Amino acid sequence: MLAPPLALAWAAAYTIRMSQKAMLQKALGAGDDRVRDLTKEWALGMSSRMDIEVRAHGIDTIDWSRPCVVMANHQSYLDVLALYHALPRCFGIVAKKQLFSVPFFGGVMRALGCVSVDREKHNEALGSMRDAARTVAAGTTIAVFPEGTRSPGDRILRLKKGPFYLAQLAGVPTVPIGIRGSATLMPRQNTGIRPGVIEVHVGTPLPPPPPGDSAARAALVKRVRAELSRLAAVPALD
Repeated sequence: MLAPPLALAWAAAYTIRMSQKAMLQKALGAGDDRVRDLTKEWALGMSSRMDIEVRAHGIDTIDWSRPCVVMANHQSYLDVLALYHALPRCFGIVAKKQLFSVPFFGGVMRALGCVSVDREKHNEALGSMRDAARTVAAGTTIAVFPEGTRSPGDRILRLKKGPFYLAQLAGVPTVPIGIRGSATLMPRQNTGIRPGVIEVHVGTPLPPPPPGDSAARAALVKRVRAELSRLAAVPALD
């Protein structure tokens, strides 16, 4: 078992190596499906090597063949690992713009259907939500962390409005997911990765707000926050 700082360094190197492998195979003619397969392989391999057990609850209650917007609470960078490990179908992520400039890793994100967002520019962020909605309408499930940043792990923060415009524009259900335990294994300070258990609790799909209905969209924000609190077993605190 590696010490937490060494485990973090190994995880970063493994992620880069798998990203290089995916982009090399794509350059040689492989399609995006191969990138999705390697992403799943990365999640399983990472959790195995880091001695992290991912326990999924409620996965079988969802028809993953249909596109949806996954909204999960965010405690740790390991949340992405947990979702790719638990969900049977690979998905895109709404992620900060800077990640797309990382060599190889950015290429993997594009192949997965990830959408970049510039948090500093409100108008561009809304445009990113429209891009994501078109991606979902074309059949790709998108995951987003509506808190907008990692929490301390003991609460659900206020939710950003952008993800709910996405759900409304795409016209697909929102699937709330509560993640438990990831903050303990890799805290916000990024000091290392520890072995342990992450639980992924999948909630009931929530219907999209009708087009242009701001009141229904606001109601969805409240309902998703309440569901994330219930599923993650932490209070909703400002």
